[in-house]
Amino acid sequence: MARSRPNVSRSSIAGNEWHTLDFGDVEKELAAKLSDDDISKVLLHIDAANKLKILRLTNCINLTGAGLVSLFGSTSIQQIDLSLVGAHQSPILDPKPPLDCDLVLPILDSIINQGRCQLKHLQFPHMWRGGDCDQFNEFLERYDEMDEMLGDGRDTFVTFGDVYFGIQDFTCSECTKYYAPDRDDEDGNALYFCNTCERYHCTQCSAMVECQNCEDFLCVDCIPHTFCASPSCTDIVCNECLSNKCHTCSKKWCTNCSHSCIECDGDGCNQTCCRECSAKEGVNGVHWCDACHTKLCVECSEKDKVNGVHWCDVCEEELCDKCRLIGCQRGNNCSVCVKMVAPLLLEEYRQLRDEHTNLEDKNNLLGGQNKSLGDEIKRLSDENEALQRKLS
Repeated sequence: MARSRPNVSRSSIAGNEWHTLDFGDVEKELAAKLSDDDISKVLLHIDAANKLKILRLTNCINLTGAGLVSLFGSTSIQQIDLSLVGAHQSPILDPKPPLDCDLVLPILDSIINQGRCQLKHLQFPHMWRGGDCDQFNEFLERYDEMDEMLGDGRDTFVTFGDVYFGIQDFTCSECTKYYAPDRDDEDGNALYFCNTCERYHCTQCSAMVECQNCEDFLCVDCIPHTFCASPSCTDIVCNECLSNKCHTCSKKWCTNCSHSCIECDGDGCNQTCCRECSAKEGVNGVHWCDACHTKLCVECSEKDKVNGVHWCDVCEEELCDKCRLIGCQRGNNCSVCVKMVAPLLLEEYRQLRDEHTNLEDKNNLLGGQNKSLGDEIKRLSDENEALQRKLS
């Protein structure tokens, strides 16, 4: 049986006269099913190479990019959004979509090499912006060279750094207006970078607020995506300052509330878990020693020769094995605690026994050496007496 293709209504994704094609205007589930063949047919049908100005592939996570060949050599396109996510959404997709720069970049090259190129703004997928793709890095350089030839004086793409790498600089991602560095426009509008959605927005297109931790900015529409999980926290923070994420419930905490989400200190372990999830059974929670503040997850605590952290229901204390052992040695007679540290007590007994045996061996050795020394002293004393008799 032939596979049925998604039925995409033209009026639902495009503006008048095919000025804009935004797949964020269709149902997310439908956009996610679209194939390269589907996209190619839509672009051909609307004569996108000559008419389309704005293309946004929002939620089209099934594409390799081959379907964009219908845009080859376009002289009308002004903005292409390849991030595959909507405005004010995190650009990080998991699993990574199959969008292939080897298929897409030749199409973009054919556009920027046109003498009548109208392209003003490109938004790339987050997965391309890691700096480890030579083809992508070389394309950024070619685009910058093309822009220099146009003579408008703008810096185009950031080709260094981390979060900014591969971002079109000084250009609003919504209206594509260019803002000169450190200058507002004549109407007082300014341009800010939001490190939550990783886009530039001008204040005419999006209201911006300042992060209360690092003083960077974020879009007002991004604030719901950066709420601290602490019910008592009212701080507005950016995504960078919301870095403490529980691996179990996926909630996040800001830097000031990071004590609510604990990271394991185990060698090579990056497990983080909030206190609420850590208290649940069957969860690889992270536990905190009340005495020395050692932090270990359940899996690391169960490893051999590891100072594990465990909870005692009788004492109602969470302690690492070393601190619990000290407590037992100082008179804590809790049978549960004694059972927990029994292997340590046994090991300590074995060490003391071995030390006692070593001391006995050393004592016997010293005793033998002492006897030999006594015999030598007696021999020297006898020789001294004999010598004195001869002299007298």
